[in-house]
Amino acid sequence: MDTQPAIIDVDAATIQTEVLERSRSVPVLIDFWATWCQPCKTLGPLLEKLATEHAGRFVLAKVDVDRAPELAEAFRIQSVPSVVLVRDGRPVDGFVGALGEQELGEFLAPHLGEAPAGADPVADARALADEGRATEGIDLLRAHLREAAEDVGVRVALAELLLDEGRAGEARKVVTRLSEEQRTSPEASAVLARLELREQAGDLVELQAAVERDPADPGARIALGRALIAAGRNEEGLEHLFEAALLDLHHDEDAPRKALLSVFQALGPEDPLTLEYQQRLSVLLCS
Repeated sequence: MDTQPAIIDVDAATIQTEVLERSRSVPVLIDFWATWCQPCKTLGPLLEKLATEHAGRFVLAKVDVDRAPELAEAFRIQSVPSVVLVRDGRPVDGFVGALGEQELGEFLAPHLGEAPAGADPVADARALADEGRATEGIDLLRAHLREAAEDVGVRVALAELLLDEGRAGEARKVVTRLSEEQRTSPEASAVLARLELREQAGDLVELQAAVERDPADPGARIALGRALIAAGRNEEGLEHLFEAALLDLHHDEDAPRKALLSVFQALGPEDPLTLEYQQRLSVLLCS
């Protein structure tokens, strides 16, 4: 993943290195804007969105004309917003005014070329999420799916990121595009199990109170365990589910065992908690 920022602020002191020199290796799009400019407030976010989605295929350089009037004069900017595309150290294209997202895509397309060989949108999106930029990672995966809607790995990764961000409804819409066969893969099955747990979750305070009223009720333990898992409190949730299994393994047609298995699927086979509680469940089943 390119570690260079996709969006930068530029002034007279940095124009040479950040725009002219950098444009020899990657296109640089200069956005001349101003705080008082209403169309800039529409165009700017769209440009930033595209810069993030295209993952380093171009750099967006933002110039506040009130802070850097000498740059506006040097590039002969007469009104804002104005956009200039720079390649190999010189302006090669541009436009004045606010364009829509589709028009911006059409403007950029001839200058970007193909995506870099070996580019991995899933790895890039996860790296962004690890940096606290999950929304950018989600936008990156959505952009990839617009061009490759049948990419199952990217679709599953997008659903995972959305779930991590608490956006279960959006995640559900993403996975509905998977075929029945595609849903059987371990990765897709894990996402679907996480969705089911999230959608079954109830109010933690009420469920905790129910367990306190009757600690020996396996059903109350199962409900609380599922809610805790949905809230990301995996170890606590698994402990309540295992306690339900200890109380009555065959309660409600083996509900404690089924609940544990669904959590193992959601967490994945390599998760340390899966390994620990699988072993504990095996011992219980053999006792």
